[in-house]
Amino acid sequence: MLKILYNLITWTMLSTNYRNQIVDICCRMISTDGEVSLQERIWMNKLCEHNEQAKRMRDDLLDSK
Repeated sequence: MLKILYNLITWTMLSTNYRNQIVDICCRMISTDGEVSLQERIWMNKLCEHNEQAKRMRDDLLDSK
């Protein structure tokens, strides 16, 4: 049981690289001079659909609940 729980936690955790990419995209979406490509928006949306932690992070940064 403990091994299953550990695997579930490790599967749902975001890597530092993904965290940094989400922060970068959200900051560019908020700023007036930053541009975000459609490909980046699609990537972030798909990640947020499949990862609750990414979704919470995006929602907190963009304040869209």
